[in-house]
Amino acid sequence: MKTKNIELHLIIIFSLFVLFVTSCSKKKDDPTPAQEETPIKAVKNVKQSDQSGSSAADGAMDDVNDFINNNITPQSSSRLEAYNLPCGVVKVDTSTKNASGKIVYQMKYGSATPCGYKKKSGTVSFQLIKGAFFTEVGAEFKISYTDYVVEVLATNDIIKVNGYIVITNVNGGATWHAVTNSETIKHKIRGKYSITYSNGQVRERATYQMRTWSSTNSWAGLTFSVDGDTTIATTKISEIGKTLDGNYDFQTQILEAYTWRNCGTTFTGPYVLQIGKARMNVIVPNISPAHFEVEAGYLVAEGKTPTKVNDCNTNAYKITTTVGTTVVNEYQLY
Repeated sequence: MKTKNIELHLIIIFSLFVLFVTSCSKKKDDPTPAQEETPIKAVKNVKQSDQSGSSAADGAMDDVNDFINNNITPQSSSRLEAYNLPCGVVKVDTSTKNASGKIVYQMKYGSATPCGYKKKSGTVSFQLIKGAFFTEVGAEFKISYTDYVVEVLATNDIIKVNGYIVITNVNGGATWHAVTNSETIKHKIRGKYSITYSNGQVRERATYQMRTWSSTNSWAGLTFSVDGDTTIATTKISEIGKTLDGNYDFQTQILEAYTWRNCGTTFTGPYVLQIGKARMNVIVPNISPAHFEVEAGYLVAEGKTPTKVNDCNTNAYKITTTVGTTVVNEYQLY
């Protein structure tokens, strides 16, 4: 089963958020909040934001999970040669072993072949560091990024990722066992990596997530969710780091797990993000609070008031930006 790519963009282009912070800084002592409601926000030629690096790392992690669940589990290792490699992967080198004698799988990306609107290059390797198989209860595998580069063709923006993520298979099983065996598959994710942006700036990132696959009715009942998985000062956190613009400290808090549901009856879906809410808290000097929230589950249609539906008709986020006493609400199509 192809893992659903999770791009928790938090949608707002963060440079715009920083500009908004700057423009509102003189209003922080206003006696009452200013409430503004704007129509659907259409973003074209999107430039880099703080979630660009997370999105790139997530994409490679999905490639690894796809490879593992389709090829190198004990039940399917013989299918390795027949497997269609993830887009951008030109070779998987299995010639190296780690200190425990386990194979280090090295995915080699080649930038000559576009993947949709992106090109990829560099190496993403993965290896078992605990357990005999990837599908064992408590098995741990480590994903390492070595100059893994993603280039957006429309903007020529480049993201380079270096670092690692460790995934623990909490309950055991392959992700597709959620469908075939009605099992709940949980992956605990811990990682630290650096992101180099097109302007040469480097930012460190740490991630703490729990990803869950489950089904109540074969493919038709399949759901996939992403939640935060660590607590800092009583706050449930999924990510910490520093912003690209301003180099401010931030924490991303998932207030309600982002959940995709299969709105079809087969493995092809479509999979729709129906539920989820996250808040990015930013520490900006002399401005408090400074955060924005992205809530999934809205239906936006021309000529109609946006409505929260949380079903297969969902097509938009509600984005709430709070800077001091100024609050702005917008809607962004998925």
